[in-house]
Amino acid sequence: MEKIAFADGEKIGVIGEQGIVYYGSEAIARYREYVETRARNDEWKVSGEGARFRGDGENIAERVDAYVNGVAWQDGKVVYAYTVNGSSGVCRRPLDPKAREEHIFSSSDREILSVDVCGASIAVTVRGNDVTSQVGVLNGTTSELVTYTEGDARDANAVFHPVRPNVLLFDSAGAGRTAEGRFSGKYAPAVLMELDADTLALSERKGDGKNSFVKPRVGTDGALYCIRRPEKERAGSLFADILLFPFRLIKALFGFLQAFTVIFGKTSLSSDMGTGDNPTSGRKQDARKLFVDGRYIDAAREEKRNRKFKDRAYGFIPASWKLVKLGEKEEVLASGVCDFCIGREGVYYTDGRHIYKLSDGKETKLADTDRCLSLSVEKPTAQDFDF
Repeated sequence: MEKIAFADGEKIGVIGEQGIVYYGSEAIARYREYVETRARNDEWKVSGEGARFRGDGENIAERVDAYVNGVAWQDGKVVYAYTVNGSSGVCRRPLDPKAREEHIFSSSDREILSVDVCGASIAVTVRGNDVTSQVGVLNGTTSELVTYTEGDARDANAVFHPVRPNVLLFDSAGAGRTAEGRFSGKYAPAVLMELDADTLALSERKGDGKNSFVKPRVGTDGALYCIRRPEKERAGSLFADILLFPFRLIKALFGFLQAFTVIFGKTSLSSDMGTGDNPTSGRKQDARKLFVDGRYIDAAREEKRNRKFKDRAYGFIPASWKLVKLGEKEEVLASGVCDFCIGREGVYYTDGRHIYKLSDGKETKLADTDRCLSLSVEKPTAQDFDF
């Protein structure tokens, strides 16, 4: 059985012969320990008679937002990129629970969003601001980072070509701008690009102006695989909008009253509604309204929509996100896909909640997760490719 590594929130999971084993990030754990230590050291400032006399409020510990952004295999270890409270980095995690992980790179002004490995080199997506990102290569030995793209675009999901290691595949989407030069909040449809790192020659592999094509991968048969996403999701019908208007109005009114009572009454109208599909319940679920590879996902809404597929488990990725194999015709392999990888034994993908294997036309569920947005299989060798 091929080993699969995946990111599950701020944890790293590995699927192998023994089932699923989870590993924590030492980098994230160290940051949490630092925050807790600082909170204990500052406790005197908001306690005691002096603090009550001054009217100091209750000490509120710093919130820690931490994520594992991407994973990849390197010599039996898992290389992963992480973000924690504005800082980001890349580490190498051994599977031996007693072994310490290795620090490769860290930054407080650049975020590493994806990783792919070839030898000692790590292909990365580097984001320096809220609009644009670049692709580059990080030296896993010296920690030197070189970026190869620039400009007003979101270049992302860089991977090495499996038999041409000097070639990077990635997707690129131009940033939309207003007449005043401000970011419009939208991008042009993403296209698949190929970059020769030796000559810096760029070429477009796939794009049609209507769909975004992201996360290119080359299969063992030489075909190009990717995720195809429509730029405009199908809108609801006018009849449905008219029919649902009174309910949406009530929902909006309730939302206003909910916010009012929380702000001024320090309580909640829906404190006893912690489960189900109530849109005002479960702050953790609301926090899962997140960006997935540059797209905003309302996880609760998409998961509810996907429940109509009775023949399988459902995730929170829109069903319109298709895993496709490119050729004379685009072959759809799976729906509701946010990431995938290709191994010797098949294609593996995630819908945000589950991990599946596709092999010989058969789909097998391998794991249930809390939030899986990235996965990686131990790469086939050059001899496994028949092109």
